[in-house]
Amino acid sequence: MLTPSEHWVWYYCQNSDRLLLTLSASSSFTSELTGAVLNQKIVSQPFSLEEAEAFWRFHDVLLPLPLSDEEREQFALHALANRYRQLSAHKSWYFVTQRQQDIGLYQLVQLQGKDIIPALVVASDLECIECLLLTKGETLAGKLLTRGSVIRVLRNRAQLFEMNVDFAQTA
Repeated sequence: MLTPSEHWVWYYCQNSDRLLLTLSASSSFTSELTGAVLNQKIVSQPFSLEEAEAFWRFHDVLLPLPLSDEEREQFALHALANRYRQLSAHKSWYFVTQRQQDIGLYQLVQLQGKDIIPALVVASDLECIECLLLTKGETLAGKLLTRGSVIRVLRNRAQLFEMNVDFAQTA
């Protein structure tokens, strides 16, 4: 089980073109973020107390889901890495409009395209939320979205997640 540490360090690796987080002398976490989508190419950014708190909040929100500890940790780290991503345009047309709900950071939601895709809200503003997809799925337009990717949508495209037996089979 990972425990956040002040010794963890974020940095951009040019060789792999990824944002990485050094966890120890022998291990690191590799994010999905390439240099093209980073808001800055970090040389050495120590892991903060705020990030440690957010790690546990993301981790704990995922506890009710049928995920292994390692999967929860990976999703929590991907959620934290999203803070270094450039703001992107929303992709709301990919999903069905839902009844308006008060949805914010650290909540589990679902997006409905051709598939219902469970997601974790990793960022939020007045109009949009950014969702880390917990399973792969297909949008209304037929685009396949991968597990672990982040998509920005208008708030009215998400609804609070409802746990069901089908999710356990896809996770």
